[in-house]
Amino acid sequence: MSQSNSPISGVNDMKEVSAEDEIDIGKLFDILMNGRIFLAVAIAVFSLVGFFHGQLATPIFKADGLIQIEDSAPSIPGFDDMSGVFGIESSSMAEIQIIKSRMVIGKVVDDLGLTVKARPYSIPVVGELLVRLQNKSGFASKILWLSDGLSDNEIEVAFFEVGNSFLYENFTLIGEGSGQYSVWLFGEKLLTGNVGETAKNEKFGLEILVSKLSASNGTEFDVFNKSRAQTIISLQNSLKVIEKGKDTGIVQVSLEGGNPNQITEIVDSVLANYFYQNVQRMAAEAESSLGFLDQQIPRVQSELVAAEEALNAFKVERASIDLSLETRAALESLGQVEAEISTMALKEADISRNFTVNHPNYVAFKMQQKNLLNQREKLRVKLEKLPSTQQKILTLMRDFEVNQAIYVALQNRRQELSVIKAGTVGNVRVLDRAQMLPSPVSPKKGMIFFLYFMVGTLLAVMTVFLRAMLKPGVTDPKVFDEIGLPVHAIIPLSVVELKFAANRRADKSLRSNDTDGFLLAGSFPSDITVEALRNLRTALHFSMIEAKNNVVMISSANPGAGKSFISSNMAVLMTAMGGKKVMLVDTDMRKGYLHQRFGFSPDKGLSSVIMGDTSLEESIHKSSYEGLDVLSRGKIVTNPSELLMRSAFSQLMERLSEDYDLVILDTPPVLAVTDPVVIGKYAGTSLIVARFEQCSLKQVVNSFNWFRLGGVDVNGIIFNAVDKKSRSYYYDYGYYAYEYKD
Repeated sequence: MSQSNSPISGVNDMKEVSAEDEIDIGKLFDILMNGRIFLAVAIAVFSLVGFFHGQLATPIFKADGLIQIEDSAPSIPGFDDMSGVFGIESSSMAEIQIIKSRMVIGKVVDDLGLTVKARPYSIPVVGELLVRLQNKSGFASKILWLSDGLSDNEIEVAFFEVGNSFLYENFTLIGEGSGQYSVWLFGEKLLTGNVGETAKNEKFGLEILVSKLSASNGTEFDVFNKSRAQTIISLQNSLKVIEKGKDTGIVQVSLEGGNPNQITEIVDSVLANYFYQNVQRMAAEAESSLGFLDQQIPRVQSELVAAEEALNAFKVERASIDLSLETRAALESLGQVEAEISTMALKEADISRNFTVNHPNYVAFKMQQKNLLNQREKLRVKLEKLPSTQQKILTLMRDFEVNQAIYVALQNRRQELSVIKAGTVGNVRVLDRAQMLPSPVSPKKGMIFFLYFMVGTLLAVMTVFLRAMLKPGVTDPKVFDEIGLPVHAIIPLSVVELKFAANRRADKSLRSNDTDGFLLAGSFPSDITVEALRNLRTALHFSMIEAKNNVVMISSANPGAGKSFISSNMAVLMTAMGGKKVMLVDTDMRKGYLHQRFGFSPDKGLSSVIMGDTSLEESIHKSSYEGLDVLSRGKIVTNPSELLMRSAFSQLMERLSEDYDLVILDTPPVLAVTDPVVIGKYAGTSLIVARFEQCSLKQVVNSFNWFRLGGVDVNGIIFNAVDKKSRSYYYDYGYYAYEYKD
């Protein structure tokens, strides 16, 4: 066969790159199908974990309550004009911040003692789960060694104070029966106390008051104290306060947690403390205004007395003064205006405390005050045109009536504020007290299962593709055909061979035995892999028709391709073909192990024949298969390439070719050593074994090129150890999906 007719001609790197870089949907599907068992197992495991996570996760409950925040405080009939002074116009957002303030939350923490945590000791990690199972079905109590500490143990610590250096330290409280207990830390007993009595330890700054203890003797409880500031911050972050709708003034206060009773108490306490501070704030406004009025009333009263005395004295002096109806009307109008101006002067002090100068209420107040001043000025101009006597009496009467009106108004205001203070209800009311929802808000079992399923599916698919990327080996023999490398046979992976190899690795006696003598073609002739080898035998028969001799070389690109498996089993099958004489030669004088498959010793073999230590007749081993002789590797040598270049090897090949119908040469990997290139010059037919998923296309191409440079023509490829689960194995090549049965 001339070099110009070599099947490798025309193969180049660009062709290889284009073949590997194409996006083949069918190939992607094949990768998924080849990894379907892993996909199924991974998805099933993740789904199972998601199911148990949803079932065993700590249930989270939710308690909520509703409050209504009105725009202003409720008005008292007849006192609507005071809403601008005493009403508090506040947005819901501002009130939400008040609800979450330290003023309110801090009071809740103190009232409920949230800085103190006391709970029965439980097994780490799974303790809470066991307690839930016990409370739900009594399951844990059925297991004796888990039953301790899972009974109905209760403890209430009314007060627990420790030094700052022991915050968050887990103290152990042990029930000792008869209402007694002891407190331990770091294995040291700190104090002994009685339920309902305060116990102290000055050294550790420890002070504790246990209000309730229900437990058997020796039951342990974990007790620790948290920082008040940290507890407040934690509750602020956990508490959800939102307005229901836009500008409705309806605010929902909610809290989630694992203890339904505790979260309900917390929400109720938040509502109560916020309502209390709102009422106190309203009462404080009325109290402030009452204080101001108490200061002004004595002064106005004295002015009223003085004005009355001056008016009476002038009347006595002048005896009788007759005023016209127009003059009296003007006088009354002026008195009313003066009274209103004086009243507004008193209101201005209150308004200035509640509003800025730019606030719409303050601006409107100043505008009203300005109009009254203008009206008073017009009335004064009109009265100045009257006679002096009438002007004098009018002035005195005006002063008296104004002071009287102011005094009466202040007294009325004081009574109104007293009523408001006594009946203050604020601008907040509780619509719904705290109530726990009937079922846990989390975990959402269906959602958890779905997420685990999706994550498992995604990770499994990514893993399958990643494994395929990290294994650049060929999985579809069509890629060889596409670049002009003929495939002589596709050999499926043998399950029987795999089991034997696994047993040999597991059994020390088999590992140390170099003469196990197992051959698949001899022991399991009906195996589907053997049937594929028969097809290879047929293809090889036709390939050798035009070959220069009857020598067949079987090599590979890299170790572990299975060339020794194919060589030995092919040799057995060749002997069954018309009584042919077959010689199988192990040319791997470094690591050859063909002797193991036939139960021979490797001491006398190829290396000893070439070096002249033994004769060919002494080195040939007769196998148990009629017509099949084996020449093992011989002793391991360090210079096999030099031995193969000797004339003794050439003479050996000529003799074997004459004495046997077929000579099969099992060589080492061509990319590892140069021995196959030397051996290939004496072979009329050369084949390269490529293993499924292990040998890359580039390695095969390099092997072909390496042989071509050495003057060796390679006839084709044997695609070995193909996974029968591969889609291309069934559909693209129509191989057997069954085995022959006896």
